[in-house]
Amino acid sequence: MQEEVCGILVDVREYREHDALLKVLCEDGSLMSLSARGVRKVTSKNAPAVQLFTLARLQLNYQETSSMQSLRRAEIINSYRKIREDLMKQSIAAYFCECIHKSGFEDNVYGLLKQSLDILQDAEHPLQLLCLFQAIMNRMHGIEPYVDGCVRCQNMQDIQAVSRRDGGFVCKHCLRSGDHIISRNDLKTFRLLCKAELKHYELLERLEPFTSENFEELYGFFEDYGGIGLKSIRFLRTLFAMEESS
Repeated sequence: MQEEVCGILVDVREYREHDALLKVLCEDGSLMSLSARGVRKVTSKNAPAVQLFTLARLQLNYQETSSMQSLRRAEIINSYRKIREDLMKQSIAAYFCECIHKSGFEDNVYGLLKQSLDILQDAEHPLQLLCLFQAIMNRMHGIEPYVDGCVRCQNMQDIQAVSRRDGGFVCKHCLRSGDHIISRNDLKTFRLLCKAELKHYELLERLEPFTSENFEELYGFFEDYGGIGLKSIRFLRTLFAMEESS
């Protein structure tokens, strides 16, 4: 039986000499596994439409009893060309896809991923979006730092640090070894990110450009408590280091 779906390619893996295995996040939020024969051949007409983070229309040979469907034809809806022309944006998009794919959310996150890619296309400060996306991922995983006061004494004054161990802000009276002391401005940014949604991105873009440290502060919670290893973080960190040394 033939079937057509629209979705975003969140994982593309080489298989055999000319084939690929695909994971597609469909519009209804389901994650579909596809085998794509011959797409790695130079002559393949389907190859351009089965690249990572491409939004594509896919025609399948659908078998209800099979967990792996076979791709017949693929057509690009949005290749996100501007993202592919920028190495940092490309790496961030790959991170978005892997994070969504590996998280295994039961909720429909298609809209979240598509909107994130749409914003990333024209983002002047892509790190702002990366930080916001990470804060949203943390919340969706139930990893939400306490940022309305000191996590240890609930004091709302003299906040000076963030504690991963206790999960939130720490005031100067409760500081311990291992707490990460950060600037007042970065504390405000951290709190704003922990409260923000994608609809607030334009507000974040008006702020001073974020640094990799802003992202690492958020990712640290995900790394410690999310229980998910992400390969794409390695290349992102390499790019961060290259930009900081240039």
